[in-house]
Amino acid sequence: MRAKRRKGQVLVIAALVIALALLSTQAYIYTLSRTEVHSGYRFLSDYVQAIKIGSEHTVTASLVNISRGGAYDNLQSNLDRGESFIAADYSMGQCSLNATSASQSPYTQGIWLDWGTDSVGVSSAYSDFTLNIGGMGAEIDLSFSLNRTTRVVVTGSYSDLGGDTKEVTVVMYLFNEGAQALTNSTTLNYLKSSSWEDPTILGDYVAVDYGNGTYHYTFTDTIPGNQVPVRVQTYDERGVFVQAEATLTEG
Repeated sequence: MRAKRRKGQVLVIAALVIALALLSTQAYIYTLSRTEVHSGYRFLSDYVQAIKIGSEHTVTASLVNISRGGAYDNLQSNLDRGESFIAADYSMGQCSLNATSASQSPYTQGIWLDWGTDSVGVSSAYSDFTLNIGGMGAEIDLSFSLNRTTRVVVTGSYSDLGGDTKEVTVVMYLFNEGAQALTNSTTLNYLKSSSWEDPTILGDYVAVDYGNGTYHYTFTDTIPGNQVPVRVQTYDERGVFVQAEATLTEG
């Protein structure tokens, strides 16, 4: 767990460095553009866009860290660091960014982790932002929100082959912000005699990646009872971790 947490912290730092580099570059370009009156506002627009992109990276990197065991308050801490950088970086007047982590249910400190047993798992980060820029003839007041959500849905069933032998089918769907997404790595387990088992060691295990966020798994084993609990633990391509459990019945 400590290794995962350190890895998550490194990802947050790396994302922040990228975001701050983007902001510094845009600030430099905007400063140079002040010698061209007609292009100044275009570069200011680019600078605002860079702030939004940097904020997005910060929210995403924080979710990566927290979903892997980091503290919930890491989100607001990282956002506060971004606010301080932006205030100090802008030299053409006044620029302030205020970020507020969502507190309304189901979010706590801007984070919602729901890794239940009802076939659905959610890892999400949400924050509201207000941006104010003034000076040198420019006035900008902008409000925007950022929500980064990784969601996994697990379905399936089994066929009774006689006795306790069952052919199990598991289907996993992965989403980023409601759109189909790809996994970086996935671990599938099934519960047998109170122990989570690895189906990849079975001779007939098959995994199919459809390339559109849908993943299909099949395997056969001797599993007592009339239910097959399964668990999926997955990392999306951004590095966000999410898991879900489902109880499969004969179909």
